[in-house]
Amino acid sequence: MTSTLSLAACRAVLTGLVVMASLPALATELPIPSQAQWADTKKMVKLANGRTLAYVEMGDSEGKPTLLIHGYTDNSRSWSLVAPYLKSRHIFAIDLRGHGKSDAPPCCYAATDLADDASEFLDAVGIAKADVVGHSLGSMTGQLLAAQHPDRVNKLVLVSSTLSVGSGPGTWLWGNISTLKAPIDPDSQFMKDWYSNPNPVDEDYINRERAESAATPMQVWQGVLWGTAVIDLTRVAQLIKSPVMILWGDQDPLFDASHQEKLKSAYPKARFETFVGAGHNMFWEQPAKAGELIETFLDQ
Repeated sequence: MTSTLSLAACRAVLTGLVVMASLPALATELPIPSQAQWADTKKMVKLANGRTLAYVEMGDSEGKPTLLIHGYTDNSRSWSLVAPYLKSRHIFAIDLRGHGKSDAPPCCYAATDLADDASEFLDAVGIAKADVVGHSLGSMTGQLLAAQHPDRVNKLVLVSSTLSVGSGPGTWLWGNISTLKAPIDPDSQFMKDWYSNPNPVDEDYINRERAESAATPMQVWQGVLWGTAVIDLTRVAQLIKSPVMILWGDQDPLFDASHQEKLKSAYPKARFETFVGAGHNMFWEQPAKAGELIETFLDQ
Protein backbone atom coordinates (compact mmCIF):
# COMPACT_ATOMS: atom_id res chain seq x y z
CA MET A 1 0.00 0.00 0.00
CA THR A 2 2.77 2.39 0.99
CA SER A 3 4.74 1.84 -2.21
CA THR A 4 1.58 2.27 -4.31
CA LEU A 5 0.81 5.58 -2.66
CA SER A 6 4.39 6.74 -3.13
CA LEU A 7 4.25 5.87 -6.83
CA ALA A 8 0.99 7.80 -7.22
CA ALA A 9 2.46 10.75 -5.39
CA CYS A 10 5.52 10.70 -7.63
CA ARG A 11 3.34 10.68 -10.71
CA ALA A 12 1.37 13.66 -9.40
CA VAL A 13 4.56 15.60 -8.74
CA LEU A 14 5.93 14.81 -12.20
CA THR A 15 2.64 15.80 -13.81
CA GLY A 16 2.71 19.09 -11.91
CA LEU A 17 6.27 19.80 -13.05
CA VAL A 18 5.34 19.16 -16.69
CA VAL A 19 2.36 21.54 -16.39
CA MET A 20 4.51 24.22 -14.74
CA ALA A 21 7.18 23.87 -17.42
CA SER A 22 4.57 24.48 -20.12
CA LEU A 23 3.29 27.69 -18.54
CA PRO A 24 4.69 31.04 -19.71
CA ALA A 25 7.22 32.75 -17.45
CA LEU A 26 5.65 35.00 -14.88
CA ALA A 27 6.26 38.69 -15.44
CA THR A 28 8.56 40.45 -13.03
CA GLU A 29 7.97 44.05 -12.05
CA LEU A 30 11.27 45.90 -12.30
CA PRO A 31 11.00 48.95 -10.01
CA ILE A 32 11.47 52.55 -11.08
CA PRO A 33 14.49 53.75 -9.03
CA SER A 34 14.18 56.83 -6.84
CA GLN A 35 16.34 59.84 -7.66
CA ALA A 36 18.72 58.85 -4.84
CA GLN A 37 18.93 55.27 -6.16
CA TRP A 38 19.14 56.02 -9.86
CA ALA A 39 22.91 56.10 -10.49
CA ASP A 40 23.55 53.00 -8.37
CA THR A 41 20.82 51.02 -10.17
CA LYS A 42 22.58 51.20 -13.53
CA LYS A 43 23.69 47.99 -15.19
CA MET A 44 26.62 47.74 -17.58
CA VAL A 45 26.81 45.88 -20.90
CA LYS A 46 29.72 45.52 -23.33
CA LEU A 47 28.93 46.09 -26.98
CA ALA A 48 30.42 44.25 -29.94
CA ASN A 49 32.45 47.38 -30.76
CA GLY A 50 34.18 47.13 -27.38
CA ARG A 51 32.38 50.08 -25.76
CA THR A 52 30.53 49.65 -22.49
CA LEU A 53 27.14 51.30 -22.05
CA ALA A 54 25.28 51.86 -18.80
CA TYR A 55 21.51 51.49 -18.63
CA VAL A 56 18.56 51.24 -16.26
CA GLU A 57 16.06 48.43 -16.81
CA MET A 58 12.53 49.06 -15.51
CA GLY A 59 8.88 48.14 -15.88
CA ASP A 60 7.26 44.85 -16.83
CA SER A 61 9.81 42.19 -17.77
CA GLU A 62 7.23 40.67 -20.14
CA GLY A 63 6.12 44.03 -21.55
CA LYS A 64 6.97 45.37 -24.99
CA PRO A 65 10.66 46.34 -25.21
CA THR A 66 11.06 50.12 -25.17
CA LEU A 67 14.37 51.91 -25.69
CA LEU A 68 14.65 55.41 -24.19
CA ILE A 69 17.44 57.66 -25.54
CA HIS A 70 18.26 60.90 -23.70
CA GLY A 71 19.53 64.27 -24.88
CA TYR A 72 22.86 66.13 -25.04
CA THR A 73 24.83 65.76 -21.74
CA ASP A 74 21.81 64.16 -20.02
CA ASN A 75 21.77 60.48 -19.10
CA SER A 76 19.18 57.78 -18.41
CA ARG A 77 17.97 59.79 -15.40
CA SER A 78 16.35 62.08 -17.95
CA TRP A 79 13.49 59.54 -18.15
CA SER A 80 12.99 59.11 -14.41
CA LEU A 81 9.97 61.43 -14.20
CA VAL A 82 8.07 59.87 -17.12
CA ALA A 83 9.05 56.23 -16.50
CA PRO A 84 6.31 55.62 -13.89
CA TYR A 85 3.73 56.28 -16.63
CA LEU A 86 5.34 53.66 -18.91
CA LYS A 87 5.84 50.87 -16.37
CA SER A 88 3.61 48.44 -18.27
CA ARG A 89 6.44 48.28 -20.83
CA HIS A 90 9.89 46.65 -20.57
CA ILE A 91 12.00 49.79 -20.40
CA PHE A 92 15.68 50.10 -21.23
CA ALA A 93 16.94 53.65 -20.59
CA ILE A 94 20.52 53.94 -21.80
CA ASP A 95 23.40 56.30 -21.12
CA LEU A 96 24.75 57.26 -24.54
CA ARG A 97 28.49 56.91 -25.00
CA GLY A 98 30.32 59.60 -23.03
CA HIS A 99 27.29 60.28 -20.85
CA GLY A 100 26.45 59.11 -17.34
CA LYS A 101 28.40 55.95 -16.53
CA SER A 102 29.02 54.82 -20.12
CA ASP A 103 32.48 54.74 -21.70
CA ALA A 104 33.77 58.14 -22.85
CA PRO A 105 36.28 57.48 -25.64
CA PRO A 106 38.32 60.32 -27.19
CA CYS A 107 35.90 60.18 -30.15
CA CYS A 108 33.42 59.81 -31.86
CA TYR A 109 30.12 61.49 -31.01
CA ALA A 110 28.16 62.03 -34.22
CA ALA A 111 24.57 60.78 -34.20
CA THR A 112 25.65 57.98 -36.56
CA ASP A 113 28.04 56.70 -33.87
CA LEU A 114 25.35 56.91 -31.22
CA ALA A 115 22.84 55.08 -33.44
CA ASP A 116 25.32 52.27 -34.07
CA ASP A 117 25.79 51.96 -30.30
CA ALA A 118 22.02 51.78 -29.84
CA SER A 119 21.73 48.98 -32.38
CA GLU A 120 24.55 47.06 -30.73
CA PHE A 121 22.93 47.63 -27.35
CA LEU A 122 19.77 45.93 -28.56
CA ASP A 123 21.92 43.00 -29.71
CA ALA A 124 23.75 42.86 -26.40
CA VAL A 125 20.57 42.64 -24.30
CA GLY A 126 18.85 40.26 -26.69
CA ILE A 127 16.15 42.52 -28.14
CA ALA A 128 15.28 41.92 -31.78
CA LYS A 129 12.92 44.89 -32.14
CA ALA A 130 11.88 47.74 -29.85
CA ASP A 131 9.77 50.84 -29.66
CA VAL A 132 12.14 53.82 -29.48
CA VAL A 133 11.62 57.14 -27.69
CA GLY A 134 14.30 59.81 -28.08
CA HIS A 135 14.68 63.33 -26.71
CA SER A 136 16.61 66.03 -28.59
CA LEU A 137 20.00 64.43 -29.44
CA GLY A 138 18.34 61.12 -28.60
CA SER A 139 15.59 61.84 -31.13
CA MET A 140 18.16 62.32 -33.88
CA THR A 141 19.86 59.12 -32.76
CA GLY A 142 16.47 57.40 -32.90
CA GLN A 143 15.82 58.65 -36.42
CA LEU A 144 19.16 57.29 -37.63
CA LEU A 145 18.59 54.00 -35.83
CA ALA A 146 15.22 53.64 -37.58
CA ALA A 147 16.72 54.62 -40.94
CA GLN A 148 19.82 52.42 -40.77
CA HIS A 149 18.21 49.49 -38.99
CA PRO A 150 14.49 49.58 -39.90
CA ASP A 151 14.04 45.99 -38.74
CA ARG A 152 15.01 47.01 -35.19
CA VAL A 153 12.46 49.78 -34.63
CA ASN A 154 8.73 49.21 -34.19
CA LYS A 155 7.37 52.70 -33.41
CA LEU A 156 9.34 55.93 -33.02
CA VAL A 157 8.61 58.86 -30.70
CA LEU A 158 10.54 62.09 -31.27
CA VAL A 159 10.58 64.49 -28.31
CA SER A 160 11.82 68.07 -28.91
CA SER A 161 13.28 67.03 -32.23
CA THR A 162 14.65 68.39 -35.48
CA LEU A 163 16.10 67.26 -38.79
CA SER A 164 19.00 69.70 -38.64
CA VAL A 165 20.35 71.45 -35.53
CA GLY A 166 22.38 74.06 -37.35
CA SER A 167 24.68 74.69 -34.40
CA GLY A 168 27.78 76.03 -36.15
CA PRO A 169 29.70 79.24 -35.45
CA GLY A 170 27.49 82.21 -34.69
CA THR A 171 24.83 80.20 -32.82
CA TRP A 172 24.11 80.18 -29.08
CA LEU A 173 25.16 76.54 -28.80
CA TRP A 174 28.47 77.08 -30.52
CA GLY A 175 29.27 80.33 -28.75
CA ASN A 176 28.68 78.88 -25.29
CA ILE A 177 29.91 75.30 -25.63
CA SER A 178 32.97 75.68 -27.87
CA THR A 179 34.65 77.81 -25.18
CA LEU A 180 33.81 75.59 -22.19
CA LYS A 181 36.66 74.58 -19.90
CA ALA A 182 36.79 71.84 -17.28
CA PRO A 183 35.82 71.62 -14.53
CA ILE A 184 32.31 72.95 -15.11
CA ASP A 185 30.52 74.41 -12.10
CA PRO A 186 27.04 72.80 -11.97
CA ASP A 187 25.75 76.01 -10.36
CA SER A 188 27.24 78.33 -12.97
CA GLN A 189 24.96 80.58 -14.98
CA PHE A 190 25.66 78.52 -18.09
CA MET A 191 24.50 75.30 -16.43
CA LYS A 192 21.43 77.01 -15.00
CA ASP A 193 20.60 78.28 -18.50
CA TRP A 194 21.33 74.82 -19.95
CA TYR A 195 18.69 73.38 -17.63
CA SER A 196 16.23 76.25 -17.54
CA ASN A 197 12.53 75.46 -18.06
CA PRO A 198 9.52 77.75 -18.38
CA ASN A 199 7.61 75.62 -15.85
CA PRO A 200 8.63 74.09 -12.50
CA VAL A 201 10.49 70.76 -12.60
CA ASP A 202 11.06 68.40 -9.66
CA GLU A 203 13.92 70.08 -7.75
CA ASP A 204 15.62 66.91 -6.53
CA TYR A 205 15.67 65.60 -10.08
CA ILE A 206 16.96 68.74 -11.79
CA ASN A 207 19.74 69.33 -9.25
CA ARG A 208 21.07 65.79 -9.71
CA GLU A 209 20.70 65.96 -13.49
CA ARG A 210 22.56 69.27 -13.69
CA ALA A 211 25.42 67.99 -11.52
CA GLU A 212 25.80 64.84 -13.63
CA SER A 213 25.70 66.91 -16.82
CA ALA A 214 28.43 69.23 -15.55
CA ALA A 215 30.62 66.16 -14.96
CA THR A 216 30.34 65.13 -18.62
CA PRO A 217 33.89 64.90 -20.06
CA MET A 218 34.95 67.82 -22.23
CA GLN A 219 35.58 65.64 -25.29
CA VAL A 220 31.91 64.67 -25.15
CA TRP A 221 30.65 68.26 -24.94
CA GLN A 222 32.85 69.18 -27.91
CA GLY A 223 32.37 65.97 -29.87
CA VAL A 224 28.58 66.20 -29.79
CA LEU A 225 28.75 69.91 -30.63
CA TRP A 226 30.66 69.19 -33.84
CA GLY A 227 28.27 66.37 -34.65
CA THR A 228 25.24 68.62 -34.29
CA ALA A 229 26.86 71.29 -36.49
CA VAL A 230 26.93 69.03 -39.55
CA ILE A 231 23.93 66.71 -39.18
CA ASP A 232 21.02 66.99 -41.61
CA LEU A 233 18.45 64.20 -41.69
CA THR A 234 16.18 65.72 -44.34
CA ARG A 235 16.92 63.09 -46.98
CA VAL A 236 17.50 60.27 -44.49
CA ALA A 237 13.96 60.65 -43.11
CA GLN A 238 12.45 59.02 -46.22
CA LEU A 239 14.11 55.73 -45.21
CA ILE A 240 12.14 55.54 -41.97
CA LYS A 241 9.15 53.24 -42.23
CA SER A 242 8.15 53.15 -38.55
CA PRO A 243 5.02 54.98 -37.37
CA VAL A 244 6.14 58.29 -35.83
CA MET A 245 4.82 60.58 -33.11
CA ILE A 246 6.34 64.01 -32.45
CA LEU A 247 6.07 65.86 -29.12
CA TRP A 248 7.00 69.54 -28.96
CA GLY A 249 6.81 72.36 -26.44
CA ASP A 250 5.93 75.65 -28.14
CA GLN A 251 8.41 77.53 -25.95
CA ASP A 252 11.36 75.40 -27.12
CA PRO A 253 14.27 77.84 -27.61
CA LEU A 254 16.37 75.36 -29.59
CA PHE A 255 13.94 73.82 -32.08
CA ASP A 256 11.19 76.34 -32.79
CA ALA A 257 8.14 76.11 -35.05
CA SER A 258 10.25 76.29 -38.21
CA HIS A 259 12.01 73.07 -37.18
CA GLN A 260 8.65 71.43 -36.53
CA GLU A 261 7.27 72.37 -39.94
CA LYS A 262 10.22 70.59 -41.55
CA LEU A 263 9.58 67.53 -39.38
CA LYS A 264 5.92 67.51 -40.40
CA SER A 265 6.95 67.70 -44.04
CA ALA A 266 9.42 64.83 -43.60
CA TYR A 267 6.90 62.70 -41.69
CA PRO A 268 3.50 63.67 -43.15
CA LYS A 269 1.72 60.74 -41.46
CA ALA A 270 3.20 61.43 -38.02
CA ARG A 271 1.02 62.24 -35.04
CA PHE A 272 2.00 65.70 -33.77
CA GLU A 273 1.31 66.90 -30.22
CA THR A 274 2.05 70.40 -28.92
CA PHE A 275 2.64 71.19 -25.24
CA VAL A 276 1.43 74.77 -24.96
CA GLY A 277 3.61 76.92 -22.71
CA ALA A 278 6.24 74.20 -22.26
CA GLY A 279 9.86 74.17 -23.33
CA HIS A 280 12.54 71.89 -24.71
CA ASN A 281 12.17 69.53 -21.75
CA MET A 282 8.39 69.41 -21.71
CA PHE A 283 8.36 65.78 -20.54
CA TRP A 284 10.04 66.94 -17.31
CA GLU A 285 7.56 69.79 -16.95
CA GLN A 286 4.49 67.64 -17.70
CA PRO A 287 5.57 64.00 -17.24
CA ALA A 288 2.05 62.61 -16.75
CA LYS A 289 0.80 64.10 -20.04
CA ALA A 290 3.92 63.01 -21.91
CA GLY A 291 3.77 59.51 -20.47
CA GLU A 292 0.09 59.09 -21.36
CA LEU A 293 0.64 60.27 -24.94
CA ILE A 294 3.66 58.02 -25.43
CA GLU A 295 2.03 54.94 -23.96
CA THR A 296 -1.22 55.43 -25.91
CA PHE A 297 0.66 55.86 -29.19
CA LEU A 298 2.93 52.87 -28.62
CA ASP A 299 0.02 50.64 -27.58
CA GLN A 300 -2.16 51.44 -30.60
